[in-house]
Amino acid sequence: MIDRSQISEETPRTVYSDDLKDKVAIVTGAGSGIGKGLAVGLARAGAKVALVDLDEKAANEASEEINVEMPSADVMPVICNVAEEDSVADAYEKIMAKWDRLDALVNAAGIAPAGPLVDIDVKKWRLALEVNLTGYLLMAQAAARIMIDRERGGNIINISSKSGLQASKNNTPYNATKAGEIHMARGWALELGEYGIRVNSICPGNVFKGSKIWNPEYIKICAAKYKIKPEEVIPFYISRTALKREIIGQDIADSVVFLCSEKARVITGQTLVVDSGQVMVR
Repeated sequence: MIDRSQISEETPRTVYSDDLKDKVAIVTGAGSGIGKGLAVGLARAGAKVALVDLDEKAANEASEEINVEMPSADVMPVICNVAEEDSVADAYEKIMAKWDRLDALVNAAGIAPAGPLVDIDVKKWRLALEVNLTGYLLMAQAAARIMIDRERGGNIINISSKSGLQASKNNTPYNATKAGEIHMARGWALELGEYGIRVNSICPGNVFKGSKIWNPEYIKICAAKYKIKPEEVIPFYISRTALKREIIGQDIADSVVFLCSEKARVITGQTLVVDSGQVMVR
């Protein structure tokens, strides 16, 4: 048996490599949570990273944190509403003006309005569709056009969720959109393969640290769902995994770096589950 007390669950592993040296990557939702962890991980792998987020302060702070850790990192915060065509077009114009190339897009921006079916606010449902599906579509559409035009291939990765594979209770908008993200990626893989563009999905488990989704209100909803106290929610979710180990942003970033690298050159249309062993792909 592994002594879990000897494993640090809170401190991310600092991993530096040159797997993506001089590549240009875009990460949406990069101001916080998983998106921020992905931006950090891509920068550690040598990529130039555009941190796309609607929250200007969060995007700027995330960029500054990367430069504090890695003074030579080439990163840029980009303010964008991924669900608005004009905003997406403006974001890509800024990114291409700075680097004039694009190698990878990681769609990670998302929201998770939770609650029972009978209580769902249709406005929140529609907002989830706009951010989690339309936002992924618009960002991928613009990226694909550039990649096809430049004839250098590339990677598109949709950050879905274990809930995209195995539905969770009281989570209709999230279940539906996360499943949709996976299927969109599969279709895009078929469309874009002839251009050397690989498209994959990653389904993370619960990443608590720095997450806007795992806010006090959401934790209260989860506590009520499982009839436990709010302070018991995070330990409860960790206990449901095979490894009994908390997932951190670097774990997801490692998977993104792999899929964007030449090590995964023949992998496309696939779904990689990074959840400490909770949902098994069927």
